[in-house]
Amino acid sequence: KEGPVVLRQSLDIEGQFAVGPSDLRTTHLLNDGTQIAFRPIHPTDEPRMRELFYALSQETIYYRFMSRQRFFPKKQIQKFVFVNHRTDIAIVATIPESDGEDIIAVGRYYLDPKTNYAEVAFVVRDDWQNRGLGTFLLDYLCIVAKRNGIAGLTAEVLRSNRAMQKVFQKSQYKITSMPNQDVFSFQIDFT
Repeated sequence: KEGPVVLRQSLDIEGQFAVGPSDLRTTHLLNDGTQIAFRPIHPTDEPRMRELFYALSQETIYYRFMSRQRFFPKKQIQKFVFVNHRTDIAIVATIPESDGEDIIAVGRYYLDPKTNYAEVAFVVRDDWQNRGLGTFLLDYLCIVAKRNGIAGLTAEVLRSNRAMQKVFQKSQYKITSMPNQDVFSFQIDFT
């Protein structure tokens, strides 16, 4: 059933972040039978996000951040986990581990209220790539954005990032892409 996703806030400090709504939890079964849990990111995920970023190859870091960086300052990681869940949504993919869970992917969108389009970005840990997680994250973020009344999603993808281009090209929604220097600009329209 389509309808607005009610974004209940269980924590709100100076309007900076909130614990995401529990109704955004879901699971997905990979082709090999592995079940992946998806949920909104929480501020307490800071150590897990740090582990994810430092587990990424330099190529994956470059594709996601469009820069070469070897260090992720605490403030940068905090910007990833402190999400207001009103205009920004961040969903993590997790697998169970002996000490809780590991984050193996994260997808998010950032709403531009002037255009009612949200920029989407995601990253999948190298050892979990090419297993459908990026495709699932994009599809799931499309569902959430559409339910929240967002007109569509946009993304900038490096020309050399063919795997991510394929993820966008598989979208079930109307999608346009335009080359722009070193990137392809993608736009997904929900109408």
